[in-house]
Amino acid sequence: GMSKIQKKLYKDILMRDIDLIQGNGAKGTGKTAVLNIVMQLRKCAGHPYLFPGVEDRTLPPLGEHLVENCGKMVLLDKLLCRLSERGHRVLIF
Repeated sequence: GMSKIQKKLYKDILMRDIDLIQGNGAKGTGKTAVLNIVMQLRKCAGHPYLFPGVEDRTLPPLGEHLVENCGKMVLLDKLLCRLSERGHRVLIF
């Protein structure tokens, strides 16, 4: 699943353009605007720190918060820990 910060950001993106999503937007802005919203939602699902101003700059740049604030990274962290315990080698590129 998504982290708390991802869920909040996802909801904020949807609520910001709720009229457009419901089809109440101006004529001619439909398809392109919806595609832009979808791209923003995909970015949010990737990692919330891809948006400016979301990352807390007081935290260390390579701290554990990078993993904790992204559902995909939490899953990857758990998977890599289990594979490491069992002696598997992993190549990530």
